Amino acid sequence: MNSNLLGLALSFPFLALVILVGILLRRYASLSSEAMRKFVHIGVSNWWFIEVNFFTSISYALIGPILFIILNSLFTFLNWGKALGMDDKKRNYGLIYFPITLLVLVVLQYQGVVSDLACSIAVFVMGYGDGLAALVGTKWGKKKLPVPGMVKSWAGTLTMASVSSLVALIGLAFFTTLSIPVVLGISLVIGISAAVMEAVTPLGLDNITVPLVVVFLLGVFL
Repeated sequence: MNSNLLGLALSFPFLALVILVGILLRRYASLSSEAMRKFVHIGVSNWWFIEVNFFTSISYALIGPILFIILNSLFTFLNWGKALGMDDKKRNYGLIYFPITLLVLVVLQYQGVVSDLACSIAVFVMGYGDGLAALVGTKWGKKKLPVPGMVKSWAGTLTMASVSSLVALIGLAFFTTLSIPVVLGISLVIGISAAVMEAVTPLGLDNITVPLVVVFLLGVFL
């Protein structure tokens, strides 16, 4: 089978599986609405493994993000999430912003503006970094950052910085020939920058700003 068609064949059931597992966890494991939202957020980011391993044509690679945007928009604007206790429409907007960013990254990747590695790190920084930061911040983030109007917590921000640095470290250590000190330095800059951007960006737009900042920095460093 053509690898692009195989990628599509995997993308559709993958998205359905992520949503189904989230629904089941919400219903039978008493998962909070925020935890379910972030489970879907983290789960969708793993689609990038399919993107880099199977797609060789931008026309095929864009179908997944476009599908995610359409389904997540229906989920948000038609209040499908209300039946699952996810009736905070403003928070659900983040489910739309993330696949929009995936679409932008696919375009940048196939146009040769940024490398596959830079896009991959950006996606997983946003997926795992932001997802885990929100979960940690919700559960243990009692102490907020000392910025007027800021709702982000120290616990969540430190998690974002740590996970983002780790994602960058893994990517750079295994897929570049950079020296260890350089890899560590770049990873630290990525982690701190992602955490700061996530903390100061309002309205769920960090799903767009964080990965784009990460891609920009990696484009400078690599």
